[in-house]
Amino acid sequence: MRAFLTIASLFTGAFASPIEGRAAAPQLFPVGTYNGIAYGGVVVLDPLAVASVVPHSKPNQIGAAGPIDLLQLGSVTLNTYATLKRGAGTTSFDLKSFWWGLGTDTGSTAGLAQGGTISVTGTYVNGSEVPVASFSFAPEGVLNQPLIFATLPNTFTDLAEVDIGVATSAPLTERTYIALDDVTHVNFS
Repeated sequence: MRAFLTIASLFTGAFASPIEGRAAAPQLFPVGTYNGIAYGGVVVLDPLAVASVVPHSKPNQIGAAGPIDLLQLGSVTLNTYATLKRGAGTTSFDLKSFWWGLGTDTGSTAGLAQGGTISVTGTYVNGSEVPVASFSFAPEGVLNQPLIFATLPNTFTDLAEVDIGVATSAPLTERTYIALDDVTHVNFS
């Protein structure tokens, strides 16, 4: 059975915050499995009024941050990264697109948007590696910058797992935060 999942507003409503609308601390909690995909290394974020990057579909986005998260995949080293894996009942998936941006903060506190590149790689269901796709982010400012759209090449089909990680950024690659929103994928079961 083929199910097309366009996540029009990633985590909006489905993860309603009990203190939504307050100026209290932002909500941070693991994503877990969402629409047949198990998300690893990311939390749901509800940015405050001033942040490095803002969600594409408000109020939430997901984010990966961590100065000690290192993943070595052949010749590509991804410092901060997010992992998308098949969830229960999903035999494979095709990754189509997502909105993304980079910053030096957690996405929940005031910080600075920063330029850089991400690498997207993964593993096919047969165990072979997906060719790396790279995308660049060049914000026009440093606060409340919009996420940008990335369309994956047609090689991102029949997937078991995908890793989205910081390849380069300034000033500190290993301290860079990745924001993701509106992830579009096709699941197979």
